[in-house]
Amino acid sequence: MSKSGLWVFESLHDEAFSMTETEHRFPKLLYIRQGSGEVAADWAAAVAGAAGGAEASNCVAGDCILIPARMRHRIIDAPRHPISLYGLAIDPQKITPCAEIETMIPIGKLPRHRMSLLNIERRFRRLLYLVSQPSSASTLSAIAAAIEIFAQLALASGGQIAANSAQSGDLVDTRPLDAIDEYLLWLDLNFFEQLTVDAAARACNMSRRKFTNDFRDRTGKTWLAYLNERRIDHAKTLLRNTQSKVTSIAFQSGFDELSTFYRTFHRLTGMRPLDYRENSD
Repeated sequence: MSKSGLWVFESLHDEAFSMTETEHRFPKLLYIRQGSGEVAADWAAAVAGAAGGAEASNCVAGDCILIPARMRHRIIDAPRHPISLYGLAIDPQKITPCAEIETMIPIGKLPRHRMSLLNIERRFRRLLYLVSQPSSASTLSAIAAAIEIFAQLALASGGQIAANSAQSGDLVDTRPLDAIDEYLLWLDLNFFEQLTVDAAARACNMSRRKFTNDFRDRTGKTWLAYLNERRIDHAKTLLRNTQSKVTSIAFQSGFDELSTFYRTFHRLTGMRPLDYRENSD
C-alpha cells in the first residue's frame, strides 16, 4: 500500500506459481486478465455471515472479484493456464469515502456483462500508467480513477439499497442478470452520455439485429425510444425541482442540440418545457 492509500498492481503467474494464504485489512478488487483458476476462501461465511467450509470462486479471463477485508484467501491457478491479473485496493483509513465499499458492492465474483459495460480492463490499464508516474498530479489522478472504479461498481450494483434490503429482511431478487438487464441498469445511470445503438450492441456482445430485437422484447420499446423517454423523464424532474435554464436542462439530460430537445419533449409530453414547468407549480 502506498503512502497515498492506493495499491494498484499486476501479477503474472507462471506454471510453477503457488500462493500462500493471505489477508488484508482492506477490500481488494481483482480483475482476471488471462488464464483461469480459483480464488479459494470461506465465501459462504463471508456472503451469508454463517459458518461453512472453505469454498472456491472459479474464475476465468474477464472475471472481476471483490475480496472483503480480513478474509483469508489464495489464488489457485488451473493446470497449464496460469493467471495474469490486475489488482486494486484503497486504504479506507486514508481515503475515507471508500470506508463502506463492502456495503455498496457485492463481494465475490461480479457479473461479467457489468464489467464489460464499465470497461474495467481499460480503467486498470490507465491506473497502472498513472501510478508509474512520479508527479503529484499523476498521483491525484490515480486516486480519482481508483475511486471512480469503485463508485461505478457501487452505482451499477444499486449502492447501499440492496445491502439495506437484505439487512432488513426484505426479499431481494437474486436471479442472475443477462446482458440486456445489465445494460438497462447501466443505461439508467449513463443516459446523458453520447450513446449509439451500435456501441450498446458491442457492449452486450451481440449483433446489432439481435440487440435491437432483444431490447424491444425486454422493454416493449426501441432503443432510441427508451433512451429518449429516460432523458425526458430526467428533464421533467429538473424542470419541476430546479430553476435551471432550458438550455442547461437539455444539456444535463443528454441532448446536444436544443432543437432536438424541444422536439422530443413536445412529442413525449405534448407541451413545451417552460409550459410544463408552469403547470407543475
